Amino acid sequence: MRRSRFFWLAATCSVLVSASGCGKSSSALQHGTPSDVRTEPKIQPHPGEPPDLVFDMKLSNVRPIVANSPIYDCTYQARGTTARFRVQIAQGAMSGEIPTASMEGKFLAVAGSDDTALLEDLEKTLDAKQSVKNVTKIPDLAFDGVVLGERQRRNPSGGYFSSPPGDWTTTKIFLPKGGDDGEVFFNFNPVLDKGEFSIKDSDYGDYVLKELAKVL
Repeated sequence: MRRSRFFWLAATCSVLVSASGCGKSSSALQHGTPSDVRTEPKIQPHPGEPPDLVFDMKLSNVRPIVANSPIYDCTYQARGTTARFRVQIAQGAMSGEIPTASMEGKFLAVAGSDDTALLEDLEKTLDAKQSVKNVTKIPDLAFDGVVLGERQRRNPSGGYFSSPPGDWTTTKIFLPKGGDDGEVFFNFNPVLDKGEFSIKDSDYGDYVLKELAKVL
């Protein structure tokens, strides 16, 4: 079993989520005044850790049906392929001694996406043991989650810290919605227009890869 660099914070947040029942009071994502950090250190992950998968993630022109649940257009380009998908996110208010918030959302499939390279690279990120092939696509994949931190700044090892502040929001996603068969870290930066998947635990790799392959 492989533990990620977020394990200590994730464990704390898991306790808080369990205690609160992971309420679904949704609000618009609040980040305060952007720090406008447009450059980041070159990431040098710890030896033996899977690489994070970083992709472009921009606020979409598609208007959400539900208020305060913005939709983002996501793009991953590699080895001559372009994968496209969307993600919709709604979160509650940050609270607690170590501030966290409940979150929910869904990944949305986009027609014409070529996920060949994305799934190959995501397999490495999740430390999955089984590749996915001939997956039946679905229009959307709902999830629950927890916001672990807002206004976070990345350090050269790939981890995050809050002082001085940055523009990353760090979250952990639970699949399927209403369960916890799979977990994965999902982080995003609205200033850099970037998002990323990061491993939570290699034991979840095969399941998370198979589920995400349905919509990516």
